[in-house]
Amino acid sequence: MSDQTAGAPRHADSPLDGDVELRALESDITRFEQLVDPDVPDESPAGRAARRARDAQVVEFLRGQGFAGQQYEKFTGQLMEYSWPVMLGWAHTGEIFRQARKNGCPVPASLLVPAWTQDDRYEVVTDSLLHGLESFRTNALQGGRWDPRKGASVTTYYVRACIFAFRTVYEAWSRQYRRRASTVQTCTGLDDDPLAQLPDGRAADPCHTAVINDDIRRVLPMLPDGELRAAVIRRAAGFTQDEAAGLMGTTTKALESRLGRVRLRIREQYSEEGTR
Repeated sequence: MSDQTAGAPRHADSPLDGDVELRALESDITRFEQLVDPDVPDESPAGRAARRARDAQVVEFLRGQGFAGQQYEKFTGQLMEYSWPVMLGWAHTGEIFRQARKNGCPVPASLLVPAWTQDDRYEVVTDSLLHGLESFRTNALQGGRWDPRKGASVTTYYVRACIFAFRTVYEAWSRQYRRRASTVQTCTGLDDDPLAQLPDGRAADPCHTAVINDDIRRVLPMLPDGELRAAVIRRAAGFTQDEAAGLMGTTTKALESRLGRVRLRIREQYSEEGTR
């Protein structure tokens, strides 16, 4: 059976296809992991093939369960835990914009905000992971678009879905940021600082990236635990906010409040640590 006919039909104009791009992305992810931890070894071709074979077994098992239920939630939780430090590290260094451009979904230069804060990056990356998971479930899993013969792991395919989601999420965030900034400027009468428009030329700092990675391990349990984690996973899997709330036996407003409190705890933790 040819690659063109295997599984679901391929769409040539879809950004989620492209074997060469996926293998290049996997190499970039490995380089990032080695930047954070120099002891991470280069995986041999045989090792990569074995990992893809294990991925295929997991995906087929989850397919039999309709990509739903406790095992699927565990699987998607592991995907997000793996991808979060990569996406957040790339957001800090600016690499995420190069990845978006490299994968055919560049962020328009007019929407770039060089001065985005750590809180901003957490918000954009978190939403990118959730939106990316929805696309990943629809295309890679249900649609059968991920193929272990193509040379990339299932985690790499998910990271790429997050990169495409990043463009949409970032653009929405950037427009909101600019509206707020415009309101503040109007109220205060202050002109824009021309220095703020200069691009951030910082290179990746292994020490800082390692700190981010450690921060994520401490922050992650705040988000996807218990009922709240189940609601977030369901939301990312395609359920509406109302449906996710209904499955929890609560209201949409109550669910939004709980998510808001999680974000507040994250911000408070970092504010407290910043004053120590």
